[in-house]
Amino acid sequence: MNKILENKLESLPQVPGVYKFLDKNGKILYIGKALNLRSRVNSYFRNDIYDRPRIRQMMPKVEDLEITETDNEIEALVLESALIKKHKPKYNSDLKDDKSYAWIYVSTKEDFPTVKIVRTLSGDEYKKGRLFGPYPSGLAVKRVFTYLRKLYPFCTSCDPNEESPSLYYHLGLCPGPYHGHISKEDYRKNINEIVKFLSGRKKGQINKIEKDMRQYSREKKYEDAAKLRDRINDLKYLGQNIEFNYLKDASDYKSKRVISRNLSFQELEMELDIENLERIECYDISNIQGKHAYGSMVVSIEGSLNRSHYRIFKIKGKDTPDDPAMLKEVLQRRIKHIGSEKDKSLGSKPDIILIDGGKSQLGVIKKYLPKDIILMGISKGKHLKRAGFRKMDEFWIVRDNKVYQIDIENPALLVDLRDEAHRFAITHYRKRARKESKRSKLESIPGVGEKRRRELLKEFKDIEGIKKASVDEINKVINNRKVSKAVKSHLLDQDT
Repeated sequence: MNKILENKLESLPQVPGVYKFLDKNGKILYIGKALNLRSRVNSYFRNDIYDRPRIRQMMPKVEDLEITETDNEIEALVLESALIKKHKPKYNSDLKDDKSYAWIYVSTKEDFPTVKIVRTLSGDEYKKGRLFGPYPSGLAVKRVFTYLRKLYPFCTSCDPNEESPSLYYHLGLCPGPYHGHISKEDYRKNINEIVKFLSGRKKGQINKIEKDMRQYSREKKYEDAAKLRDRINDLKYLGQNIEFNYLKDASDYKSKRVISRNLSFQELEMELDIENLERIECYDISNIQGKHAYGSMVVSIEGSLNRSHYRIFKIKGKDTPDDPAMLKEVLQRRIKHIGSEKDKSLGSKPDIILIDGGKSQLGVIKKYLPKDIILMGISKGKHLKRAGFRKMDEFWIVRDNKVYQIDIENPALLVDLRDEAHRFAITHYRKRARKESKRSKLESIPGVGEKRRRELLKEFKDIEGIKKASVDEINKVINNRKVSKAVKSHLLDQDT
């Protein structure tokens, strides 16, 4: 790697944007987009990164790098698409006939142009307008489409013969052009703004809207000014929280974290190229110096945590600290139950197994799992970023029996699963520790065995309840005055 490229990699910002890889002659080899330019671009230069064969073939030819920062993920997506269409880089996939990709079509020749998402380009059907794309993510193109429709309402299939405006008019997504609710000139302005945005020419949009808003205000057209103010707020909000904007009503969800997790699930399916991804299981080990060791299993089904499927495994084979060995035991026991009808959770086969660990742990465990279950790991990064940035999580995957580091652009679901597995393991450990504490405090008293311990806890609920009881009250339960005095004395002595 040359010094210029090395310096550029070190100074990359942690912001959304588009990157271009160039060869020694300045020719563009590849164009991509990223939510975090530093993380994404640097991932290409790690020796153990898992990526497509086409990209591995390209990397030795990369001599230079150019980036364009954007305000948010959608702008990066739009700009990436426009640049790929313009430059046609050698190492970008040929997306022309791939039905898994989508375009946004604007029929500019009509009086009231329509805008819609299309997936196949057949014949001359789309020559009377403009096509923008292709977009590699169905979810992403819907987010662009919904965002644009909110900012610049348009028709998707207007019928001049309809007696009344469509439902979308009442939702504020269609301006009702064939019913006199908007002029041709104003409707065309909306379409022009959409074309500008999709062409990657958003710069100056907010300034122009602010200028129009001030003009409306001077003319005392306060309602029109307020609409433009809201549009400006939407544009600014987009830059801060773009991942939530495709939802019509976020209040239907418990929290933004749930929304982020659902988005992460859908994007993970595309990033890993998994068909019908459904079940992800995450495992964590909890122990103190190997004692009281437990393995936790938490489950996500279609992006949602499913607590009824959580399970705890008590470690049987190890009493010294050895997390990989304990994890191996847990996974071997878990895999045996696949297909069983006795336990709905353990009987279900996972699509992905995620562990809290990195390359070395995956290397040990991979041989014990069926080949058709994807094994992944999540670990803390080795190096702290610059001051003010937290240590980044690193992600690992087993492919072709080898462990690769992989870049996950939206890791919210995987991070949540790791944290949930840890929480579940710790919670169970603490419950067991409290129970063991009760057992040891009572059963260490001469004359108190398992039966009397259970009777005392049933009557007085807990250790504190027994402490507060008199010798006579304790004796009514165990019917032995000498032992009753010993219980009272022993518990009081522990407080002194």
